[in-house]
Amino acid sequence: MAASCDLLDVDPAELQFPFVLDKQISCPLRLTNRTDSTVAFKVKTTSPRKYCVRPNSGVVLPRSCCTVVVTMQAQTVAPPDLQCKDKFLVQSVVVSDSAKDITSQMFMKEGGNVVEEVKLKVTYVMPPEPPSEIAEEHDGLERILVPMQRIVDNGRSTSELSSGSVSLRSAELGTEVGSPVGRIVKSEEFLKAPEHAVLSALVAKLTEEKNSALEQNRKLREELELVRREVNKRQEGFSLVLVLVVGMLSIILGYLVKK
Repeated sequence: MAASCDLLDVDPAELQFPFVLDKQISCPLRLTNRTDSTVAFKVKTTSPRKYCVRPNSGVVLPRSCCTVVVTMQAQTVAPPDLQCKDKFLVQSVVVSDSAKDITSQMFMKEGGNVVEEVKLKVTYVMPPEPPSEIAEEHDGLERILVPMQRIVDNGRSTSELSSGSVSLRSAELGTEVGSPVGRIVKSEEFLKAPEHAVLSALVAKLTEEKNSALEQNRKLREELELVRREVNKRQEGFSLVLVLVVGMLSIILGYLVKK
């Protein structure tokens, strides 16, 4: 909800700060020029040491807007019941299109200037609560259980087809038989499933991973055995050649000695 005067719309009409100790908190303030003239503005507060306003003065072109950021400095003590008596004042006045410097004299009513004012209250509100741990655990459990439910469904599909209960099961789950996407139970329904179904899915998943690991281990052992056999064959071939060479050298040496 915005506060208005003849020159500017000020949004919001009340500055709300989520109060947190030892932390700076900012609140944007949107100023909209409602006229066809250039309007100068100035923002004041009853607690200038407590708040920082950027920019605290400026001009708004005809039918345009600008944003002012009000920052409350970090507070070390919380007020009783989060009550706040601070106030802001937004002053506005029509200026010439060529006006560049904004001076305090522009906002003095004694000088004949038509100054519009909008008063804003400051309220403290409770900061938003962090995400619930229960909700996070629910989401994490859901990410684990949904794939498990798909495994359980795939395992049951064969028995259901043979017993002729596919149509009945599909009707209960609200899905169509032969759908290219397959039957996927909603996570809410699966979370309500009996405990034994969840345990069965978990056991099936772990068993599948174990079998896969054993198969990989068996393949590695077979490859290692093949490498060992190849090395042994090469060593046997080298030994035979060495024996033949030694034998030939012995015969030659014996022949030479006899001569």
